[in-house]
Amino acid sequence: MRRTTLMMMMAAAIPAAALPAVTMAQDMKIAHVAPPGDPRDLGAHSVADFLAASDSCDLTATVFPSGQLGGTTDLIEGMQIGSIEAVILPAAFMVGFQPKIGIFDFPFFWPTDTDSLTQVLESDAMRSVLDTTDEIGVTSIGVWHTGYKEWTGNKPLRTLADFEGLRSRVMPSPILVEQQELLGLNPVNMPFPETYGALQNGTIDAQENPVVTSYVMKFMEVQSHLTLTSHGNLDQLFMVSKSWFDGLDAGCQDAIRAASAEASVIVMDATESMEGEAMAAFAEMGITVTELTEEEFLALRDATLPGVEALYVQEVGAEGQAIIDALKAEMGRLE
Repeated sequence: MRRTTLMMMMAAAIPAAALPAVTMAQDMKIAHVAPPGDPRDLGAHSVADFLAASDSCDLTATVFPSGQLGGTTDLIEGMQIGSIEAVILPAAFMVGFQPKIGIFDFPFFWPTDTDSLTQVLESDAMRSVLDTTDEIGVTSIGVWHTGYKEWTGNKPLRTLADFEGLRSRVMPSPILVEQQELLGLNPVNMPFPETYGALQNGTIDAQENPVVTSYVMKFMEVQSHLTLTSHGNLDQLFMVSKSWFDGLDAGCQDAIRAASAEASVIVMDATESMEGEAMAAFAEMGITVTELTEEEFLALRDATLPGVEALYVQEVGAEGQAIIDALKAEMGRLE
């Protein structure tokens, strides 16, 4: 007994710096609200696999899909307090926490080809936007593109007259609400999992999402028309708890950034592959697919983008205009 006590006292007297370093595996939860098999779910598993194989970071990551760890607000707040390490969500859900992120929701603003879009998403101008979430305790590691938004409904949606008076599901972003109101829609904010039932029972008439999302969520079982507008992006933010991330060593931080970059390519490739599968399935179902003419596209852009830009600057201030200008300059260099 006395020998054991003496040894404990001697160990307590040794400075911490003199003790051998002990590396222990850590847990990392990666949460999202999409179903298994969705491109963002594949990206999440890619991150987990990358970290499992990393020699510089001893993290064990587990993916929780389908809102298993809570709704969108729960996930964001979990990151802020450090109870959830990583989250993948559409940028729109961050606007209530950081209004500057609303730039992601601009309609008819972004390049409509993925090569140009990728260059913009990886630019210094975009990095400045992503860094603004540090202010709310969230570190935005990167952006994963999961397709261009298209409209579904029970008729073609080509003109303002087609949209007038319809009820549509909207994510909790003032920018998206403004866009829909400028189109003449009546936006209805509801949780994403409730959208199918709302379309089925007529609570809402239309919704906007990429083809793959509408396919995975089976929206075309309760909608007869798909209008290819490509009016916006469904960009996912791969985010981590800032307090947790700041506590990691440089090797782990670099590994997470590299994992996100690799996952973004996997997500985009999966999205493009599944788009072909989705369109083939829609054809078999007899879904009517409508493409906009250039004139129709420009008419919808002119009806929405100026008003959305004005609202963004009104809410964010001069910094908002600077963000718009910087991204437009970046896109201008690609022309």
